[in-house]
Amino acid sequence: MKNSARRVDLKNKTIVIMYMLYFGDMVSITPFLEVLRREAEGSRIVLVMDSRFQESVKYNPNIDEIIPVDRNGKDKGLMATWNIGRQIGKLKPDVLMALHGTSRTTLMGLAMHPKYWTGEEGTGIDHFFMDQPIVIETYNSHAVDKYLRVLQLLGVKDVSHSGMRTYTCSDWEDKAREFFQSQKLPQNAKMAGFSVGSSTPEKNWPAENYGKVADHFFEKGFIPVFFGVKSELGLIQKAISSMKHGDKAVIAAGHLSMGEFIAAAGHCSIFFTNDSGPMYVADSRGIPTISMFGPSNAKFHHPLGPCSQAISSWDMPEGPEHVNKTIASGNYVPISEISVDRVIDAGEKALEKAENL
Repeated sequence: MKNSARRVDLKNKTIVIMYMLYFGDMVSITPFLEVLRREAEGSRIVLVMDSRFQESVKYNPNIDEIIPVDRNGKDKGLMATWNIGRQIGKLKPDVLMALHGTSRTTLMGLAMHPKYWTGEEGTGIDHFFMDQPIVIETYNSHAVDKYLRVLQLLGVKDVSHSGMRTYTCSDWEDKAREFFQSQKLPQNAKMAGFSVGSSTPEKNWPAENYGKVADHFFEKGFIPVFFGVKSELGLIQKAISSMKHGDKAVIAAGHLSMGEFIAAAGHCSIFFTNDSGPMYVADSRGIPTISMFGPSNAKFHHPLGPCSQAISSWDMPEGPEHVNKTIASGNYVPISEISVDRVIDAGEKALEKAENL
């Protein structure tokens, strides 16, 4: 029966986790990995993930091995997927956990032949092969908590954790410092980080509003640094062109790898962002993070840090609607309704709280 608790011994096992989602999603499972490592004493933990985002967890101490999958390239297709599953099967997995079920995870699971298979079904046939199917996407709990619930259903009692965490290396830290030095920033400069884009236009707070927030905090002594990918440079330029002090802004977008961005984000004193991967990264680095939400549900995706805050354009009800369905329905308050003053006030209070911790 789905979602019935069943005690599974996780100690001294080979545990394979399949989770091939996106940048922010990989950060959101770090508490799950922390709890699993604590519970699975003596076990080898293997993470199967999208190759594009492996830097997000490359140095996570709670993972022993990463198996990257090029989902849209050489590993695309039935035969390639089957072969990856067979290769993983050579590890003789004792436990397979599918944290996001798809037809790909079904095929890989079948090829793997794990001793115990649990997690989310990918197709209508999985329940014939899985030992413990679990409904993970319940849309009634935070992204972090829904994965911890998987461990609870496997009999784990203590799911306490230290929040979302990302880890870097000396090379990434050096590259981040070198970038800031190339921008002539003082070594002790206070920085306000900004990420103005996301995967979906409807999730983007207006770029010119970010510019107004950047101006305010520049006048408070914080150099604005705009992070992102090259495709977001248009939005960044729109934000900077609306600023009074745009000539003082630093554009980091397109200059840093994913790992280098994780390192660089940790140098900021405060971070402003949409609901996106950078939101989770900044929060995971212990930076007070102010995140703006429109069609996506702040109740289930907000940052967790003690000085972080989610600001939503409306009081979205709890329910089973994915953000894309909410956007398609048009039944939401646009993110542009969040005022600049509200965001500035949240940022001021976050900095004050951080100083007093």
